[in-house]
Amino acid sequence: MTTRTLNRGLDILEKLATTSELGLGPSAVAEEVGLDKATVTRLLRTLIEAGYVRQDPVTRRYRLTGKILRLAQGLATSLDLQRVARPHLVALRDRVLETAHLGVMEDQGVYYVDKLEADHSLQLVSAIGQTMPLHSTALGKAILAALPEAEREAKYRHMDFAARTEQTICDLEQFRQEIHRTQVRGYAIDDRENEPLGTCVAAAIIGADGRPVGAISVSGPHFRIQEHLDQLGPQVMATAAQVAWELGADTSKVAPLATDATTGREPAPNRGSPVR
Repeated sequence: MTTRTLNRGLDILEKLATTSELGLGPSAVAEEVGLDKATVTRLLRTLIEAGYVRQDPVTRRYRLTGKILRLAQGLATSLDLQRVARPHLVALRDRVLETAHLGVMEDQGVYYVDKLEADHSLQLVSAIGQTMPLHSTALGKAILAALPEAEREAKYRHMDFAARTEQTICDLEQFRQEIHRTQVRGYAIDDRENEPLGTCVAAAIIGADGRPVGAISVSGPHFRIQEHLDQLGPQVMATAAQVAWELGADTSKVAPLATDATTGREPAPNRGSPVR
């Protein structure tokens, strides 16, 4: 029943999206979607409460609100971010020989927009399109740390801080301290907090407006990542800064990638060990 109701609501949204700016009355909507007027009126009321539809107080016609446009703009931003970030993500993966992720914040979670796996037999479980909690992932922590304090505190009020492993930080005050540590060093760490054997390092990508638009991470099994956090952190930060620069952000305060003193180029990766 719930799925059928959702499908009917989506049918109404699609129909309103293709009508004129004057909108449609309930009878016209009912005729267009093949439902009775009472059902359509009830669904329209729900859509109004959710902020996707408004009813003109004079004509009584229904039309979409700007909330739909904001959703579309959010998707366009994510796609543009993926396009800009992809070559930098490839370079990061090839440099450190570990899996690289690109994620964006979605409500109380972080949504994987892109993933480039390293050539290792042992991989962590993650997939493009997957959503993970903000509080248990390095990607989520990095984005939270870059938010204005008031907005970050508002996020906290809606986070459940559920334990995903024995290492997950579930206490709000301890989590605030973790976010402060993230802000001080410039990158976030998930040390077996989202997956029992996985460790991840992430840095926020800042947009032209100074707000975080996403984050980049490097992840792998704890035994491969843990001893190289102080090397991976600056690498991830610098990669995020490169993407931010292409998006028009002011990255003058972010340190560039380390270069070889004799060639001026980025140091070539040492294929004999997993992290450079």
